[in-house]
Amino acid sequence: MERPNIVMVVSDQQRLDTVGAYGSPICKTPNMDRVAAAGMRFDRAFTPTGLCSPVRCSLLSGVYPHEHRVLTNVGLHPIRAQLEPQDDRLSAALKGAGYRMGYVGKWHVSKTDPTGFGYEDYVSLGDYLDWRRAEGLDIPDGFSNYLVQIGVRDDAPADKSRPAFLADNAIRLIDRYRDSDAPFFLRLDFHGPHFPNVVPEPYFSMYDPADIPEWPNHDDPLDGKPAVQRIKRRHWRTEGMPWAEWSKLISAYFGEITLIDHQVGRVLDHLQALGLDNDTLVIWTTDHGDTIGAHGICNKDYTMYEEIYRVPLLMRWPGVVAAGSHCDAFVHHFLDICGTVLDITGTAPPQPFHGRSLMPLLRGEPAPEEWPDSAYCEFHGSHMGLYSMRLLTTERWSYVYHTNDIDELYDRRDDPFQMVNVAADRAHAGTLDRLKRDMVAWMAKTGDHLHNEWTVDWLTNDPELIAEAPGRRRTKW
Repeated sequence: MERPNIVMVVSDQQRLDTVGAYGSPICKTPNMDRVAAAGMRFDRAFTPTGLCSPVRCSLLSGVYPHEHRVLTNVGLHPIRAQLEPQDDRLSAALKGAGYRMGYVGKWHVSKTDPTGFGYEDYVSLGDYLDWRRAEGLDIPDGFSNYLVQIGVRDDAPADKSRPAFLADNAIRLIDRYRDSDAPFFLRLDFHGPHFPNVVPEPYFSMYDPADIPEWPNHDDPLDGKPAVQRIKRRHWRTEGMPWAEWSKLISAYFGEITLIDHQVGRVLDHLQALGLDNDTLVIWTTDHGDTIGAHGICNKDYTMYEEIYRVPLLMRWPGVVAAGSHCDAFVHHFLDICGTVLDITGTAPPQPFHGRSLMPLLRGEPAPEEWPDSAYCEFHGSHMGLYSMRLLTTERWSYVYHTNDIDELYDRRDDPFQMVNVAADRAHAGTLDRLKRDMVAWMAKTGDHLHNEWTVDWLTNDPELIAEAPGRRRTKW
């Protein structure tokens, strides 16, 4: 397999329904749509976990957080405080294959920066603040105050915004690498549209809050749902927050998405102008989504709704990926991107390894027989403390296991916005039992620490499955 250049674009906390290629009627993403039109749109891509540091570590290592053990954001609850360079399979594979490697933007993996992981060049979010000060521009409070609830207008011109600075440096590194005999790998990671959405004009005023229709699940009473969801509203002070206030936040969120889209468009234009289009695999995705008012909830942690866990994933590779194609196989996006990079570089996956190569799907081949027919996702806690949850999503159903609260079960065919928890409905008892058993199988296959005799007993009450699980009888105390 010929080694392509790889440009990987990662936004932070971008909902799938903000992308035109996925049907957004309002938010403008012409360049994401452009990549989708020239490549493949993945319709069932799920994030392994809905939190920044753990999932970014999964991208580099190819394993779930329960394996790499960075369970929450770096520095919050240091079960393991950061990923170490020796656990980064993706970067090691690229370096071993002779790639030149550059990193621009958000890192959030380790206190060791990307140069300690083998990258030749690194431009950080902090570098932007230094550059901005040198340009004589004020630093808006929103860059440091993460408790700002409503979008912040940036008085700097758009071409001096943070997304523009990052795109400028991505273009600079492409120019540096283009004449080398070696292929290059470039990460371009934006902070946005993660709140507080510091956005310059004309993007800040691009979307009138009055024109943003209310999410169908905004006014969710949360009846029959786990207590943590009501507590989340209190944590973020959004109890009773009217749609008129949410729509102001969403307006800035949309504005930053379109700003980022335009800046990535400049990078794509530059690749085209240099004649690198046909030699470059473009991957465009996000780390996870955001409720941002869905179910009346802010942010992502402690809930496992589809707005957070189903993510946009677009891949363009002329001559390999058919233009305008789409894939409905279940994909664990960062795990499988790692698996794909290892495949491209000819690197054998070390064990354990949870990712799969997407190359058969990218070539338009049927999914291999062993390909999963569901997505398995996990959550371990965040700012407010440790809290274990697991998600199993099939074509129709979403089952969420809370280790210390009630189950959630949603019929996404009849209830696509996940308003009614039917876990206690006896009519669905057989479905719930099957999903629990499938979840136990995922736990066993991936070595999840929740795969123990107590969890399996609670989920299945099946003596055979209980006997197969680790527990007191097989552990030296």
